[in-house]
Amino acid sequence: MPMPNFPRWIFSGLFALLGSWIIILNYSMVVSWYRHRRHSSRIPLLGGLCLMAGMLASPLPGVTRYAWVPLVIDLGCLFTLVEFFYAVVWLQVFKR
Repeated sequence: MPMPNFPRWIFSGLFALLGSWIIILNYSMVVSWYRHRRHSSRIPLLGGLCLMAGMLASPLPGVTRYAWVPLVIDLGCLFTLVEFFYAVVWLQVFKR
């Protein structure tokens, strides 16, 4: 492993681990609500964006092509995106 890639490996690894951990927490909060009806707050966008940053900084050539996948997998991003489209498109456009 050449030395110039070493900081990229560290950066991408740390951001990938942080983003994966937040995505797992978002899923565990949904499962906890579903099983026990306990309400808790999910962290929108943070997990998906951290994992996406880790994938974009990765020195592996084919990983950056799939950097959009964490935004779809993360429930915080998915719920935020659905709520955004509901608020903007449905309530504003079809309000007439």
